[in-house]
Amino acid sequence: MAEQTNQPPKSGKKATIFAVTSGKGGVGKTSLSVNLACEFSRRGHRTIIVDADLGLANAHILAGIKPTRTLSDYIEGKAELSDIIEQGPCKVKFISGGSGVKEMANLDDNGRARLCVAIDELSPFCDVIILDTGAGVSKGVTDFVSIADHAILVTTSNFAAIADAYGIVKVLVQDGYNRPIHCVVNRVRSPEEAEQVFLKLKGCTERFLGFDLNWLGLLPEDSSVEGAVLKRAPFSEVFPGSVAARYLAKLVSGLERYVGDNKPVPQAAKS
Repeated sequence: MAEQTNQPPKSGKKATIFAVTSGKGGVGKTSLSVNLACEFSRRGHRTIIVDADLGLANAHILAGIKPTRTLSDYIEGKAELSDIIEQGPCKVKFISGGSGVKEMANLDDNGRARLCVAIDELSPFCDVIILDTGAGVSKGVTDFVSIADHAILVTTSNFAAIADAYGIVKVLVQDGYNRPIHCVVNRVRSPEEAEQVFLKLKGCTERFLGFDLNWLGLLPEDSSVEGAVLKRAPFSEVFPGSVAARYLAKLVSGLERYVGDNKPVPQAAKS
């Protein structure tokens, strides 16, 4: 059993929750989640990453850790919340969702609600919570995005990825989501390519949904990212001088303003 000391002391404030999501798998969402958590932690923010890709959790692989307990153990009553908190890279606290667990992939509304309450219970103990959600538009994704202060939408320049990114925004807005959604365009060859993708996506969300998508930034195509995957470590840790790591720092600088007392003003849909 993990020691109770894995749970950090209370900070006296509630953490800012960022949900990293995507419409399509394979766009680099989990890599971004892990590296965002590491960069926040390096800047002195007490950070917890929760792998909320239920049943297909793999953030622990990119973080280079072997979790002994997961959210599955918590749901089954085999462990307390503090028991499943692991020590990750860069002093990040880590909670795994469990990989290849059918029961987690098919978790019902009550089960997901329990996890959302558990995540909220973590809030006083840290400054930042990163939720690595699954891909797609199922309730297993949108329920976790709905409890976040900010959503971070990841896409690439692939047409299917852009279409699916629009799809997740559409479902969230139709469900009443009115908080900021920040867009990151991953694996691009130039800033111009990223800008074109964002403007296309933003134009669709404004025209058809009346929702104003925010620009957060880009991550370039960089062999260091794949090299880090092979090393089972965050690219910002093993290749800190890489181009991807420099762009990651820009992304965190854009998000850092929301950490602490500066809670976001809800993003009202346009009439």
